[in-house]
Parts: sequence; C-alpha cells; structure tokens
Amino acid sequence: MKKSNIKIITNGNFPYGSASANYLKYFAFALSDNFHVEVILPSGNCYGLLNKVATFRKGNLRNIYYRHLGFVIHPKNYVGKVLDNILAILLPFFYLIKEKFKKRCDYLIIYNITFIDLLGVIFFKCITNTRLIFILPEFYEKPSKCISLLKWYNFYWGLKFLSKYANAHIVLSSYLKNYLKNTLKINKPILILPNIIDPEFFSVIKNKKLNYTIGYVGSPTRKDGVDDLIKSFALFNQKYPHTSLLIIGDTINTVLPNLKIMTEKFGIKDKVKFTGLVPYNKVPPLLMSCQMLVLTRPKGVFAEAGFPTKLGEYFACKKPVVVTKVGDIPFYFEDEKHVILVEPENIESISHGFERILLNSDLSKNMVENAYDWMNKNLNYRNVSNSLNEFIQIICI
Repeated sequence: MKKSNIKIITNGNFPYGSASANYLKYFAFALSDNFHVEVILPSGNCYGLLNKVATFRKGNLRNIYYRHLGFVIHPKNYVGKVLDNILAILLPFFYLIKEKFKKRCDYLIIYNITFIDLLGVIFFKCITNTRLIFILPEFYEKPSKCISLLKWYNFYWGLKFLSKYANAHIVLSSYLKNYLKNTLKINKPILILPNIIDPEFFSVIKNKKLNYTIGYVGSPTRKDGVDDLIKSFALFNQKYPHTSLLIIGDTINTVLPNLKIMTEKFGIKDKVKFTGLVPYNKVPPLLMSCQMLVLTRPKGVFAEAGFPTKLGEYFACKKPVVVTKVGDIPFYFEDEKHVILVEPENIESISHGFERILLNSDLSKNMVENAYDWMNKNLNYRNVSNSLNEFIQIICI
C-alpha cells in the first residue's frame, strides 16, 4: 500500500540543537514506518554550529527528510533576522502549494502555534483542505518586558485564533489538554504525548568518576530551577563534601556567568562544573558519568503546562532521579517507586532528596528499574509508534 505524505513544520531546530528538535526527531521516527515524513524548517537554525549536520540545507536522517526553505543558520545581524522572519512566513505557503500539486502533502503537522508565522500555512490549509494537526508543547506566562510581550502575543493569538483550524491536537500535558478543551472550547481529538525518545541512544559505556556526582542537563535558566539546584547542592555538600555537581548545557546568550558567581557566593566553585553548550551526541556520556540526575523546576504555568523531555533521557540512563512535584510529574510517578519527589522551591526538601538516594542504594536500584520500564513503555518511539499512527490515521480520514 502506498504511504501517505506528512509534512512537519517547525520554527525551532532540527534534527539537533534543542529539546524540541529531539522530540520531533523521534516523533518522525515513530511515523516513518507508515508515512513518508519531511520536516520543513522555514527559519534558520539557532544551534546549527553545534553540529555539522544541522548546517546542511537539506538532508536525510534514517529516512526522515528535512530541508531549510530560507536561511540555514539564523542570522546574527538585525537586517538578517528581519529577513529570516519574513521568509519564514512566505516560503512555507509556496512550498506547500508546490508539494500539494505534486501530491506529496497529505497531512500537515505544525510544532508550536504562533500567529504571524503561521498565517500563510493556515491559508494553505483552508484553500486545500489538507488535514492539519497542531503539536502544542508548552504554555508561556505573560511577560512584562516589551519585546518579550510581542513574542508572547504572537504565541497567544496563534493559540487563541488558529487552534480551531486544526483537525486534532497533540499536547505534552493534561494542563494543555484542559486549556484547549475548557478555555478555548476545542472539541477536536486531543492526544497527550509527553515525550518521545530512543533509549538505545543512551546505551553508552559509563565514565568513571572519583566523586559522587549529581547531574543536570538542559537550558540552565529559572524555568528549570537551576538557582534552586545550586542552593540545594550547596546545603547538601556541606554535609557530604565528597560530592560534586555537573551542569550540562547553556543558552545561546549564555547564562553561565551569573551561575558561576552564585557558586562562588556559596563556596562551592570547585565542586560545580559547567560544560556549556555541547553537541547532543556528547550528552549521554556526560549523564552516564553521574550517580544521580536531577530536575528542580519551580512552580508556575510553564512547569504545569510542560513535560520535561530530559526526564525520559534520565530514565534511559538508568540513574536514580530527584524531581520536583510540578505539572503531571506526580500523576505519572510515585515517590520512591519511580523517582524521589521533592517540593518545588524548597531547598531543604531538594537537598534531603539527594540524601535519600545517596544513603539508600537498594531504593535507588528499584527506582531505576521501575522508571526505565515506565519510560520504555510510554516514551520509547518504537512502542508509541502504533498508537500515534492510529491517532493520525483515524482523525484524518
């Protein structure tokens, strides 16, 4: 039977460079047995220089085709940025029209919803009646700064006015599902798919470490509670001075200088290592060098709406995990069965969570096995492939 064609559009990065890139990569892998999948990148890659593959205009990753329609790397100068944004609005429409004429666009999937960026795509959907699915990964709190406020309205108006054009939605949390159903009154099918990973990618030889190391990976900003992580580790390290903290990752506009100042303030400068931005294939060995992995997200809409993609990666590494009780985390996981659950923004609770793992190897072993089994059943792209394909095929008839 001839495979149908799916076009996935993202204004993020692909196939490497961010959590969204990893999600979409394994999402595409899960569809590839039943569909021809192409990922379309209207705007330039922000993390392209971290990986040579991400600097190619087009490519093929395990039968997943991807192409940049405009810039490959997002420009750094103001004029280039403006031009990149304009092209990101116009080029998808003309490309999709061409693909539709050649009968190579049966379904359209859009990752994240923005108003201005998607006007051309929505117009294409309306005139061709192509089946459309939105993937909504997160919700942003309304900021106070003017520039950030404009970006927020671009997201919010997209969600409010464009969601109704989708034939179905895929979300990462129950918060987002409830928002679509109860606030926006969306009555189309909604699938919760919190994360998708390939656990085999994390099957690497464990690096040896002299000290007991706590590890974190991601963008070390307030949304992941890295301030709370450093404060909690400082308290923990006073009692267990043989321990160390490894913070993997950074942002494009680095946030590490302020974090390093914080480690000096708490007297743990020599106990905390920052890797900065690293290529994705370097992440597994770094995580495997740790004895414990942690995520200390604070309270807030962002935490309630999202599901941390790194959590599945932690489980795949078969390491005990300390995580704050935010969003859907308490819904999926039991304390001391899958993870150690701690109170968000509570330095003593987080530090005590570290201690509970450090002092109980049997507990850690059982948690690791249970968490890995949960991840393999619910997040492994090979095991979610059938349900995802059925969802797409049934609602798009």
